[in-house]
Amino acid sequence: MKKVIFTSGLLFSMSYLLPAQITITENDLPEAGFTYVVNNDTSTQVPLGTPGPSAQVWDYSMLASHYPKVPTYDSTINTPYAGDFPASSHYTYGPAMLYGTFHGGAPVGTQGMNNGYMFWRRDATGFWIEGFRADGGTFAGENVYYTPQELLIGAPATYGTVFNNTSRWQLWMNNNPADVDTLYTCTVTKTLTSDAHGDLIIPSGTFNNVLRIHEHAVKVDSVFAIFNSIVLYSMELSRDTSNNYMYYSNIVSYPLCIVHADGSNYINSTEHYVIKVPMSAEEEQTQAYQPVLYPNPASSVIQVKIPVALSDNKPCVISVYNLSGQQVLNVLSQGETTGIYTADLPAGLYVYTITNHKGNTTQGRFIIAR
Repeated sequence: MKKVIFTSGLLFSMSYLLPAQITITENDLPEAGFTYVVNNDTSTQVPLGTPGPSAQVWDYSMLASHYPKVPTYDSTINTPYAGDFPASSHYTYGPAMLYGTFHGGAPVGTQGMNNGYMFWRRDATGFWIEGFRADGGTFAGENVYYTPQELLIGAPATYGTVFNNTSRWQLWMNNNPADVDTLYTCTVTKTLTSDAHGDLIIPSGTFNNVLRIHEHAVKVDSVFAIFNSIVLYSMELSRDTSNNYMYYSNIVSYPLCIVHADGSNYINSTEHYVIKVPMSAEEEQTQAYQPVLYPNPASSVIQVKIPVALSDNKPCVISVYNLSGQQVLNVLSQGETTGIYTADLPAGLYVYTITNHKGNTTQGRFIIAR
């Protein structure tokens, strides 16, 4: 009898000493009204460790910053397309290359440099993709829906949780009932497994009680030739297998780190969290007052096109600030488009403000990458 009591007490002590395993819920998913600044390392092969119930330490303090990404999430009701995507709670806008981190962004053009909307849904079951809409290119102005939706993070999630998901979106090309049409489809089949937990060290700090979610995904792009609802032929264009490792905590409503690896676990890039910045009221503006900056990311010169609705055909003041709040440039606009010389500025993320002759101000962000 004494032996049984001792064993029970020992087990209780061991369970008490084990590190807590967190649970990811809706409250830990991306929030509307915030910009998440992350740095992207395109070369470092970080150690992934071994999946299992024992707590471990991932030391990723060696990660570099080759270029930043700055997804800004806001409420879908602030877009003209809330009625088209009624289930969407969040949206992001901009070029996929610049704003896509958690997900690659809307497939709106070559290299992801065209502007477009991504529509997301955050609820008690997780974070989902509802669809996208491109601003330019072949499919400009077309609403594209994920049917079924793609699951990015399932909730609630704790160690050992597994979510399976298959998603699909499609685009018609030259849709004309009088001739053969081409249908482009993208199907993603994935498994999200919470396979490890422990502490994570990244350049921005040390985070305890981190849950790792391993996404194993197979993405298949296909085309179909269709005439009068009859499939004449089909062809698989590509099939890609990926392994993505997302490190989550209850501290930041965004992955602390995302390791992007191929099907063989060779690491292509690693994104790591820097800071979470609340949107200012000035950012909630109509497109009529939204300036256009190109190229973005920029290298030595960035062109700023100021809409007439803002400038009223009069000069505007363009001010540029670094993330420390220091003003690094102050330029008076010259006509509709003004070139800003950026070769002397370090690579990174910058905030700009444009003030017209009436004192009205708009602002945004751009990246300098070399």
